[in-house]
Amino acid sequence: GGGDVKRGGGDVISPHQGTGDHVTQGGDDVIQGQDDVIQGQDDVIRGTGKYCDVLHLPEGYQIDWEEGLKRDSRLVYYCVPVPGRNSWTRARADNQSERSEKQSAPNVVELSRKRAAPDDTMDTSEDPVKKSREDSSDNKDSSDNKEAGEVTSKFQGLNMVLPTDTGMCCVALIYSSDPSPFKINDILELTGIVERIDPASCDEGMEEEEAARFPPSSLVPRLHCVKVRVCQNINPLLHSMSLQDQQGLLAEAEQVREELVSLIRGFVLGDPLAAEYLLLHLLSQVYARRDDVMALGKFTVNLTKCPPKRSEFVVCLSQMMSSLCETSFTLPLTISNFNTSVMIPKKDYSANRLVSGLLQLPKGIQIILDETVLEPGQLQPNGIENLKSLGNLISWQRLSYDFGFSYNIEFECDARVLIVGEGKSLLPSDVVLPLQQRVQSPDYPALLSTLTHLDKFRSYLTLVRQISYEEVEGQLQEKIEKDFVAERKEHPKEVTGDTLHRLLVIARLYGISRGHVTLQLQDWESAKSLERDRAARLAAHAHSEVFC
Repeated sequence: GGGDVKRGGGDVISPHQGTGDHVTQGGDDVIQGQDDVIQGQDDVIRGTGKYCDVLHLPEGYQIDWEEGLKRDSRLVYYCVPVPGRNSWTRARADNQSERSEKQSAPNVVELSRKRAAPDDTMDTSEDPVKKSREDSSDNKDSSDNKEAGEVTSKFQGLNMVLPTDTGMCCVALIYSSDPSPFKINDILELTGIVERIDPASCDEGMEEEEAARFPPSSLVPRLHCVKVRVCQNINPLLHSMSLQDQQGLLAEAEQVREELVSLIRGFVLGDPLAAEYLLLHLLSQVYARRDDVMALGKFTVNLTKCPPKRSEFVVCLSQMMSSLCETSFTLPLTISNFNTSVMIPKKDYSANRLVSGLLQLPKGIQIILDETVLEPGQLQPNGIENLKSLGNLISWQRLSYDFGFSYNIEFECDARVLIVGEGKSLLPSDVVLPLQQRVQSPDYPALLSTLTHLDKFRSYLTLVRQISYEEVEGQLQEKIEKDFVAERKEHPKEVTGDTLHRLLVIARLYGISRGHVTLQLQDWESAKSLERDRAARLAAHAHSEVFC
């Protein structure tokens, strides 16, 4: 996507620094004057076209296009605020103290078009996907009877990824000889010079082409980048921690782990096993790909037997996730959302731009899929495609972008997906765990009041994910092989190669949660114990359903 940035007028030029911009489009190479010869009547001066789109020449001077002209190149990227970014990361980035930090509603796609303010009450009475289409109807050049997700050539909004996202977008102009220094969905920290293009200085053809690709510069400034850095995480707490403090937190990992499991237990109705699995889920990420296909490290959890949609269970669980994770959002899986949402990005060839979809997400985002709101209904073709895209995202951590003409391109993802519902999901998952409610009448307001002073947990989650973990070898590897062979002999039908893979993933995550840099025997034994408890619970629920 993207395209050439044409020459236009510039007025205000000032230093600017932005943290955490999400790349949604990559641009083409643009030839840029680096060292221009400017010739007057009596003398010659040299100037540069770098970091601007227009050379402001002294009166009576003009560019000599033939002599001594040096050329360079730059790349054009369209960047939006990080999708699903939670308010506590913004507050800390703005140097606000924890005491002044207020709880904000989680990013729930169906609740509102706009991210709720801290004191807002969430309104679940209207369909947000429908509302988001209504809000952008003024920008569309199409009738209401067109198919859901159809892309028009007119610019539609600011091309944000999630309806709940807010903030400023920018067109990043990056001066680099590397043809592709950044990938789509990278999170960038940009430092540069802002330029707002004066439409009066553009000729008509240039103005139309610029408007087709990008919004006007009054809404989306052009940022001539002086420095660009790819962000591995956007946790401001970790950025301000010294190496000594980080090492101290890792030394206390086991204690912090127990405290965090205790906090999570309250939000899963007192279920200790569910709390353990949710912690492992929060620490999961793709650390490698086998044969460039199988994503190693992903850990999707499907919580079943959850309270129905009338309860506040999912809202409180989402609030906890948004309070702990840098980025997250909740997607209610209603039939309407399936049928009307645009989940995969689609290329608009008329404007030569990529139109964002709900699943065009940054690395490490936490997704909560709420199936408690799912009711009987019929999926339309768009709904079937969305269901397929979600399944591929979960199973392979890949998403196909629609480039039209039956031509799709797959992009790699790294998203943590938690599925909550009353029954087993139609979507794939790595583990299915029936929730065992220990608290019969949960006090949800009291639970939400516990979401304070979470800095230690936030830093812990980000820090332990970055542990450089070594592969298992030696005697422990032999022990694992013997345990697996023995288990397969005892349960030949139930135990497969997938069982071993799942156990190794759980053992790895369990070890990381305790600050270990390699697998230890206790981690392996704990993983087997967790899986035995989960298998027993699944068998008990299956038995009870047979005799219901």
